[in-house]
Amino acid sequence: MTSDPRTLQVRPRYARSDPRGLFPHVTGLPEPPYNRLAHFWRPIIDMTDSDVAPSRLRMIRPVSSWLAEPESGEQLWFARINVTGLRRQVIRHAGLDAYDCREPKNLAEQLRTPAWETLVLAIDRFDRLDPYVRTLVLFQLAQLSFCELGIRLAGDVQPDGDPVRDRYVYQVARLHARLPGSRPVALRLFEQLATSSKDPLLALLSCFQGISHAIRKENDLDLARRFQRHGQAVTELPGDWHTYLVLSRFHRALALLRLNERRFGEMRAEVGAALDFHERLRPEVSGEVDTMVADENRRILLESQINAAVRARGDESAAQVRALCAEIIALDPYCVLVRLAVGDGHAAIGEHAEAARWYERAGELGTGAGAIGWFRAGQCHDFLGDRGAAINAYGRCLELDASAVEPREYLTAARTAEG
Repeated sequence: MTSDPRTLQVRPRYARSDPRGLFPHVTGLPEPPYNRLAHFWRPIIDMTDSDVAPSRLRMIRPVSSWLAEPESGEQLWFARINVTGLRRQVIRHAGLDAYDCREPKNLAEQLRTPAWETLVLAIDRFDRLDPYVRTLVLFQLAQLSFCELGIRLAGDVQPDGDPVRDRYVYQVARLHARLPGSRPVALRLFEQLATSSKDPLLALLSCFQGISHAIRKENDLDLARRFQRHGQAVTELPGDWHTYLVLSRFHRALALLRLNERRFGEMRAEVGAALDFHERLRPEVSGEVDTMVADENRRILLESQINAAVRARGDESAAQVRALCAEIIALDPYCVLVRLAVGDGHAAIGEHAEAARWYERAGELGTGAGAIGWFRAGQCHDFLGDRGAAINAYGRCLELDASAVEPREYLTAARTAEG
């Protein structure tokens, strides 16, 4: 069964009809603060900050403070929101069933933190909130995997040219983009904002979102090119670091478009442009939250650089991949997706033992992404001829996701070989 992990699929096939469920419940584990996984995922569990949480979850804390005191009027510049269902995955794998709830108001009062209670109160009076505060509420709901609730609260929205309300519409569109059945709504709203917003940065951000979702979710290159044209028509950008940030994101989206067009030279040029704009914003950034925004942009760009370096191949490319992997893991060491990316980088340059180590470290963080980490670790160990380590990795994969097909097949074959 040995094969080169560089040529295998990046995730297992899934048997969705598995009667045991997609993400098994773990029982008998301690409650916080003695629960291992809870330390790494605490912000999504009850909105408590943790210095060993992934950076995208640490964004919850500052937004909570703005929601408690909205008079500051701080704008949201964070790019990433969590995948739908992530909180439930964490709850199941950490064995924290008491924290499972369909809506924030359903969490038992004794488990609510002050930040959680503030969010519940804001949801209760959502219709009476101004567009800015609504934007903060929707961001928090998305981070906590309550996108359906956010969309239900927002209802039908349309941009009207008011910059504050248009930013609220932009946040509504981001929630729609997280749900498969709502993606056409998201793309329609992004295009309306791209062509009508009086805020040029918001218009360009909408083009960035439109390109990304048109490609990643819809595989519609013509729509992505239309968003590119909308973005190139945006003028009168303000002269501050936020402009460099948005331009960096826009060129990163163009790099994704060039990649899917298989215009690899132009892809590398767009990655270079995104990096250039990032370097121009760095000297102007100050303060904790702005630094978080800049670090987030750098972290995403590093993934693009790793992918570009892997495609280049050769000894010089291998050295670059190692350096980029070291930089991204230093920037976001507790992110399961970063650990997967580092594993992918080492696997692509033939360092399968090192790749397996990072895939296993991803797996240790649980969730569906962790299951993929154990799956890829199993592939690496199988390629290296370490059957025992492969059995362990595939078994750990199934402990996180019982529906993974290939790990089951491998373990079945292993049992047959043992007689």
